Amino acid sequence: MKSTIKLLLCIITAITLSACSSTKVSLMDKEKDVQLYQIYINEEGQLLDPKNEKVIPRSHEQSYVKDIIANYSKIKKNKPKLELTVFIHGGLNTHNNATSRVKDLKKEMLDNNKYPLFISWNSGPFTNYFDHLFLLRNGEKFKFLGPISFPFILLEDLSRSVARIPASTYKILFSQNSAIKSYDSKEEKDYGNALDNVDKENFVLHNSPNDTGFGFTDWFSVINPIKLASSPFIDGLGKGAWNSMLRRTDLVLINDSSHEGVPLKDATTAANLFFEMFYSTYKNDETINLIGHSMGTIVANNIISQYQHMEFDNIVYLAAACSIKDLTQVVHPYLLKNTQSNFYNVTLNPYNDIAENFAFDFTPRGSLLMWIDQFLEDTNSFSDKTAGFWFNIIRGAQKAFPDKEVQKQVHLTQFGLRDGSPEKHGDFSEYPFWKEDFWKGDYTGGSGK
Repeated sequence: MKSTIKLLLCIITAITLSACSSTKVSLMDKEKDVQLYQIYINEEGQLLDPKNEKVIPRSHEQSYVKDIIANYSKIKKNKPKLELTVFIHGGLNTHNNATSRVKDLKKEMLDNNKYPLFISWNSGPFTNYFDHLFLLRNGEKFKFLGPISFPFILLEDLSRSVARIPASTYKILFSQNSAIKSYDSKEEKDYGNALDNVDKENFVLHNSPNDTGFGFTDWFSVINPIKLASSPFIDGLGKGAWNSMLRRTDLVLINDSSHEGVPLKDATTAANLFFEMFYSTYKNDETINLIGHSMGTIVANNIISQYQHMEFDNIVYLAAACSIKDLTQVVHPYLLKNTQSNFYNVTLNPYNDIAENFAFDFTPRGSLLMWIDQFLEDTNSFSDKTAGFWFNIIRGAQKAFPDKEVQKQVHLTQFGLRDGSPEKHGDFSEYPFWKEDFWKGDYTGGSGK
């Protein structure tokens, strides 16, 4: 049984959102001031000390947040154009690489008059499936019942994998394995028609000139027997790991103690506390950029929903894992109320999403967004598809933002194919994601290039 679990956890490395994080972040030397630029929330909704991963007591959270705001105020005196720039990462980020990103980018962002606040959350690869298998039952953690019932959950996952063999094989043979799109394919025609319609409306398009689809034989992956074998497990086991990850996005603002009789004010996290205290200190006098990458956009949606009264000058979604429906229900009403705000939906070229592969092409092709749309999420209608895939957002933009006045606040950006811009889902943090030029697709070359 132990060897079986170990094997499954190895598979989960691939299925727990391998494309969300960048693997290029260097290991960091511990810095005393990392705390002034990062709020790290663990899987229980607790604040962690970035330097040693220890839980900071609830009674010290307010002091922690006050220090961040005081540091912002101090730097603002010498940099009057300073903008608070909140960045929320996506999945498969460990404590080490999330915290390393703070050190690696902090100085460069400050030099660009951006005060960085990294809201980090525990999205490491193994812990999410572990929670699903041993602890989580109907969205709650059961430390006694969970471990006892895990054989039934494992059997259910394996049974689902077996049951999904026909569907997963079909996807490999006719969808995943061959990333072929002719210039006159139905999807290209639908996209072209939608693009014409969007162009006639008020949306602000930043469409790379290098945006043409692949030719018929431009991409073809020879049938890989290992891919055929791994696909059912990714399909069957991935659902539980994905749901566990989604649960953690909810805990970034409010932890689970609220349903245990704890007052809501005591269940809010340090991330939530920051927005409350920053608004209390500055009202809407400061420039604020809210940037989410991948699953970080789901967290950003929660922030926008809760803080409708805060004026976020720029809301930037990079390869958004949230759905088009989320934009309709959260971002559109916010923009309708906050007419000074701009929204940027930044995507890869769709064929880079389609062609992305992992583990030497032994797993199904496609970025995380393709996996979400095809088997990790229940896609009941087109609006359930991810907003960060270019073909999706262009075809769904008018539905997501039906008000013509709001459309003027919406920027839709697509990067090119092979022009030095991001080519993989996890590439965005390797570029200056805090710059307006980048949001408009005008920047190529990594942040250190």
